[in-house]
Amino acid sequence: MNNEEETSMFIEACTTQLVSLYTASKEGKNVDADKYRVQGFIHAGELLGVISKKQGRALIADLHFQVFGETIEDRAKRKSKLETLKESDPDAYIEIPAIERR
Repeated sequence: MNNEEETSMFIEACTTQLVSLYTASKEGKNVDADKYRVQGFIHAGELLGVISKKQGRALIADLHFQVFGETIEDRAKRKSKLETLKESDPDAYIEIPAIERR
């Protein structure tokens, strides 16, 4: 195999793992173990020179947006606001439909 084929196969494997991870997370499942496994897999690809750190970050960001419909940063801000609301006004938090609180 040449380098382009290896990179393509690696990106395909990363894509499969990330989409599975993000989909499970979106469904409310605990994905901590899978998250660390995927991070390690991508890091190994970076260390072996199969992909660059920039390619890895772009793949993560693109697939996150594809699955969640929002950037990683936007999702983190939204979840932080929900957590703050949950602590400051539990009744208002509960009034938000559960599907929107994910």
